[in-house]
Amino acid sequence: MVSSRRNTGGIQRDGSLRDWLKSAWAAILSQRHTRSPERSKSRGLSCKRLAFHLFVCFMVGIFIGFMPFFSVDVSQKIVSENGRLPFDEGAVDRGMVDGKVKELETIVVEKEVDIIDESEVEESPPVPAMLDDEADFVESAPAIPYINDLDITVRKLLIIVTITTVRPQQAYYLNRLAHVLKTVQSPLLWLVVEWPDQSFQTAEILRSSGVMYRHLICRKNTTSVRKIAVCQRNTAIYHIKKHRLDGIMHFADEERSYMSDVFEEMRKIRRFGAWPVAIHTGIKYRVVLEGPICKGNRVTGWNTIQNIQKKSAVRRFPVGFSGFAFNSTMLWDPERWNRPPMDSVIVHSGGRGGLQESRFIEKLVKHERQIEGLPEDCNRVMVWNFNLEPPLLNVPPGWSLHKNLDAVIPVT
Repeated sequence: MVSSRRNTGGIQRDGSLRDWLKSAWAAILSQRHTRSPERSKSRGLSCKRLAFHLFVCFMVGIFIGFMPFFSVDVSQKIVSENGRLPFDEGAVDRGMVDGKVKELETIVVEKEVDIIDESEVEESPPVPAMLDDEADFVESAPAIPYINDLDITVRKLLIIVTITTVRPQQAYYLNRLAHVLKTVQSPLLWLVVEWPDQSFQTAEILRSSGVMYRHLICRKNTTSVRKIAVCQRNTAIYHIKKHRLDGIMHFADEERSYMSDVFEEMRKIRRFGAWPVAIHTGIKYRVVLEGPICKGNRVTGWNTIQNIQKKSAVRRFPVGFSGFAFNSTMLWDPERWNRPPMDSVIVHSGGRGGLQESRFIEKLVKHERQIEGLPEDCNRVMVWNFNLEPPLLNVPPGWSLHKNLDAVIPVT
């Protein structure tokens, strides 16, 4: 009995617990259904508030973005209004006072200068009459540009092209030409073209020459001396075209003997200039002239060593590379000289007996009226072509002695 009662009591307790859980779950569900519309309303209000805040912030940002323009105008207005303020009147008065003081100082300085000039005029000696002739000569000469009315004249750039190869006489020839170029007034650029590579001997001579130079290379694979010389000259021409060098160009062979005066005469050239050259013919001590015959600076004829009676082709311009110079812009600016734009000016390997030089000149000028004779009346020889090169010699490279030679007279 007791056990049956305990079972019935447990069952009743389980039933009441279940009823309580059911009633609690129903209450929770009823609360959820009643709170859902209230939550949706609150969410809708919060979204509206957020959108309103974003709109307000956006408008404030736009307003701040346009503020600098208004601030500049306001600052300018403030400055303009400050210009009318009464405390600037003192500054205006000070400026007027300073201006008057400066005027008085300038008047005093001008009076002092007048007094000094009068004393110098009284003490200066009379001007000699020969200055008038010099003044007339300067007026008739081409105008020389001056910088700020000073005695500094602008000289044309001289572009001197020299071809060379390593041989026993190279050091003598290059050093002799370098000493002449060193005496010429700047600007001067020495283009030295070597075949087939840059040698240490040539580089050392150029470094110690004291002349502004560029060491170029011709790498043509040939053994013909004539073709090597053509390649070297064309290498210099291509270099001038590439860098558009503006000046007076001259092919100065290292074997030639030059006076420094000929380089100063080159600066007078406008288009193309030529001068006489003394040439040793190889017959005992006979020397002949080759170059232009001039009346003033106008070419009227030619001196030539070529025998016209021979059947060989007559040169149109009988002058060698050492007897002329020209404006380098003719190589890269043909429109300036009314030349065909496709007409390339280079040295060709064909032609002997001076035809190579004559054909090159024909690319630059058409007649003698375009050639300027140098110097006046072509009455001076400033270049000599003497073939003094001895036969091949056995000498150490670069004339450098790494070993002591045997003493001819030993010291005892």
